[in-house]
Amino acid sequence: DMALNSVDDQYDWKEMFLNELNLDYQEGEKNAKKPEDNLKNIHSVSIYMYTNNNSDYSLHFLLTDATKILKKTQNKCYLTYRGTPVEFDNDVLNKEIRLGSFTSSSLNRKVAQHFGTRSCFEIETCEGADVIKYSKYPEQKEVLIPPYETFKVSAVKKRADQKDPWCDIVYILKKTGGKSYLNCLSNNLFLFLKNNTFVQELVICRISSKIIVFTCNFCNFCQKQAF
Repeated sequence: DMALNSVDDQYDWKEMFLNELNLDYQEGEKNAKKPEDNLKNIHSVSIYMYTNNNSDYSLHFLLTDATKILKKTQNKCYLTYRGTPVEFDNDVLNKEIRLGSFTSSSLNRKVAQHFGTRSCFEIETCEGADVIKYSKYPEQKEVLIPPYETFKVSAVKKRADQKDPWCDIVYILKKTGGKSYLNCLSNNLFLFLKNNTFVQELVICRISSKIIVFTCNFCNFCQKQAF
């Protein structure tokens, strides 16, 4: 038996990956906004890194924490917009979906249009957090939507169906709840990270690669256990 499901990644890429991520972290630490709203500096740095086009999975834990903390003070839903140059399946009316990862959206529809007008989204989000003051690009009026929020596709509108056409196809998403298949990750490793500042810095690759390897292994383990 070759145990094909074993966690056997040798991480041959890690030196290049860690160097790049370390540079991103240094820029984030230098330029991130002073944290407010009960956030810690590491949260502010993580949001800055994410809005600077760093979507590495190791940020997921800290972005999740930051989003939940911000929601305690914001405590409201948002109507946001997301534009893309990509074509998606149109046969999704009344289906429940998740966005699949942390997803950027904007309070301003014109901002969303700059990112594409092929397939766009009008999103009612109650788990998403306003990160404008922590973003590298505050002018984008960003609301960060977590991957565990679920939506119902209440309408799919082509240009002919839109009163004020702004995109080839617009998917109207209404919040239905939240769902996570990696709760063992968020409930165990995440709490460990949250309470250990030194380890938080390791996860961002400031010092060592070992935690990244551990994190990836733990993620794979959780994924296997969750289904």
